[in-house]
Amino acid sequence: MAFSFGTTSLAPPPASPVERRQKPIVQWSDPAVTIDTWLVEVYRLSPDGSLNTDALTEAYVTPYSSSGGTARIDVSEYIRPTWTQPEVAYYVLAAGTGTVDPAPATPAVAVLFGGALGYQFQVYSVTNGVKSALQGSFNYIPISFAKKQKWNFDGGYETIFDYYPDISTKKGWLTDREATTFVRYDMALEDEGTVNALYLGNYDYEYETGKNTNNANWDQVRYSIYYNGTPQDILLLDKPTDINAFDDSLIHIPIGPANIKDNANWTVGYDINTQPWDYIQVELIETSTLKCKPIRVYYDCRPQKHTPAQLYWMGTKGVEILRFDGRVNDSYDVSGRDAFSTVNTYADGYLSGIDNFQDFVSYLPETYQQESLGKRSFSLSEDFFTQAERELFKTAVTSSIMMVRYEGRWYPCRLKTTNYTHVQASSRLAPIRLEVEVTQSLRC
Repeated sequence: MAFSFGTTSLAPPPASPVERRQKPIVQWSDPAVTIDTWLVEVYRLSPDGSLNTDALTEAYVTPYSSSGGTARIDVSEYIRPTWTQPEVAYYVLAAGTGTVDPAPATPAVAVLFGGALGYQFQVYSVTNGVKSALQGSFNYIPISFAKKQKWNFDGGYETIFDYYPDISTKKGWLTDREATTFVRYDMALEDEGTVNALYLGNYDYEYETGKNTNNANWDQVRYSIYYNGTPQDILLLDKPTDINAFDDSLIHIPIGPANIKDNANWTVGYDINTQPWDYIQVELIETSTLKCKPIRVYYDCRPQKHTPAQLYWMGTKGVEILRFDGRVNDSYDVSGRDAFSTVNTYADGYLSGIDNFQDFVSYLPETYQQESLGKRSFSLSEDFFTQAERELFKTAVTSSIMMVRYEGRWYPCRLKTTNYTHVQASSRLAPIRLEVEVTQSLRC
């Protein structure tokens, strides 16, 4: 017997991207040796297999069983994100231009920096204060904002494999929307939005027999406008330049009609502002080869009595978007503002040029409003979500990253509504009502 890692649920996760927010428990043992303790070192990993020189984390792990020196760790407790705050999920910085756009409004294919990270865990034994040679190692590549509930662990880590865009039959896109032969969105002409996808073309790892991450090597996004089943125009957008870092492997891809309709690189300039269209097909391609199922953005022409709002959030895999057509209540909360009193010490003749001092003081306040900070919030509603869209909304309830768009502007926000009851589908309407609070102070 020699050093070995655990099996089944106690084995290391696959060395390909998996959801970060779960509890990957890894066990190991070595019945052939007697040790004092184990030492775990964690290093940053790049797609080419190289490691940073300095360890990010070092920790001693006491065996919980003297027989075989068996030990376990929760891998998630040993890593730290690139950013202490997830601000990278709210904006996109255009490469080489310095232009900043709200993430759901980006007109270009752009990196969600730090959206995935790479680590290598190294295990050593320690006896009488002496560190051994390397006993075992494994790579861990978490998708920073992705999560998996404990009750959804059926199928293990492998359920994420359908989200790798490496073959045309895969779902490929990092969304919780259902994939049939395509992934469906419904958007109006003025709607903005993005979807996320992984690029792994510079990482060589066989995650299943005959399936390698480096086949997720798309190089362009192809947009095709369809009307009556016939393509009317095509737009090609290039992916960002390859960089040897998992930090750059999660990509924002614009899919909203407003994101792409004014791009100057459409082949024939078919104007969807004035020309009819049924849907826009979005495909990840590598030299014209389709790398996953397409997205179809269907033209949503529901009548709008009011100015609609859009909600953008980080779901369980990547970003999601929905539009709310109900009347929006735009609320300003300035409660708790303090005022202070002044003592009027003015006397006749204090200010030159004033003939009647009583007229002057009749306009002066006796109390002044203090400067303070308030809160702004939006109440959103929608009566006509499909069952699939209502299922999708459940992931918004658990999201910690959210933005709202109203009257053409995006605001960072949080879900102020703390309780959502999901009603099963029926012949009756199942409206959704919620309130979001802007996470920027209202200056008063």
